[in-house]
Amino acid sequence: MIDKTEFVTEIYVDNDNDVMVEEFAFTEKASVDTAIASFNAMGFDAGTIVRIETYQVPQHYTANELA
Repeated sequence: MIDKTEFVTEIYVDNDNDVMVEEFAFTEKASVDTAIASFNAMGFDAGTIVRIETYQVPQHYTANELA
């Protein structure tokens, strides 16, 4: 069976509850790396990061995948 788990990483800045960057990938490391790369590409200052959250999102299987 295919592992359909995904990881989402969100970066928050300046005590704002709005996500500045949100990226997903199939591994936790790739999710974090992609989010940091996107943050840097947008030209944000790393000193403004107040938190980084990563969570796992299980995906649902279709009937054909379960058969």
